[in-house]
Amino acid sequence: MEQEQVRIVGTTDDLADLAERFPAGTPVQIDAEEIEPGSSAGWSVVARAELLPVGELGGLAAPGEPIATGEADAEGNRPLLFTPVLVLQSRKLATPGRVGPAARAADPCLRRDDAYERIERDGDATLYLMEVLEAVENLRDETDGVATDRDRLLHPAARRHLASAVDALKAARAAVNEATRFGNVCELIRGADHDDAWAEEIEDGQPCDPAGLHGMLVDLPGGPAGQPACPVHAELAGRRVPGATVRPNPHA
Repeated sequence: MEQEQVRIVGTTDDLADLAERFPAGTPVQIDAEEIEPGSSAGWSVVARAELLPVGELGGLAAPGEPIATGEADAEGNRPLLFTPVLVLQSRKLATPGRVGPAARAADPCLRRDDAYERIERDGDATLYLMEVLEAVENLRDETDGVATDRDRLLHPAARRHLASAVDALKAARAAVNEATRFGNVCELIRGADHDDAWAEEIEDGQPCDPAGLHGMLVDLPGGPAGQPACPVHAELAGRRVPGATVRPNPHA
């Protein structure tokens, strides 16, 4: 079985056929559940082959555990050791009988963790903010349903406090929804310190222009030269900060 090739495992025969493709003693791992975009089919078990690092104790390396190395080559370099692993996963498919090209974690906590890690890599917090919005909406709806307590399972005071919580969650939902407008941030205001006299003047509650996050360069008095900025906040800096200079970024 080729690495990263994903196959549906529908029967024990499928599983036995997969096992024959691996050396005896190959480790098996269970991965987190995933849901494909537009999923309408039921859950399926899928399998794929991966190469995972071997720990110094001989098993699969745990997070943070040193990776074992092989024999040194002529130049003294020791290669890191990896081993094939059969990975099984529960996946909700968009099309019955076919594994789609993309999926996201079924666990919303994992989705938020993944989305947060992408902020540093991609420079865009929109996905993370949308995940937070969905979490707040789900908690609001759940709390609202429990507060109604049609089966009268809760203390009346608990119902009243939950009703108050619903109001707070509605306000939280509105606040997070507004936050989703600010998924992108240019370097000029990312590095702004709230103690700086000009910080609020430049930021001004305005979203960055995602199409030109590095389109301009701004020099602020007493600050580093040539800070990349989007056109929105570069214009605000040039207009509101005495002595600031703004110019196009020739490398954008």
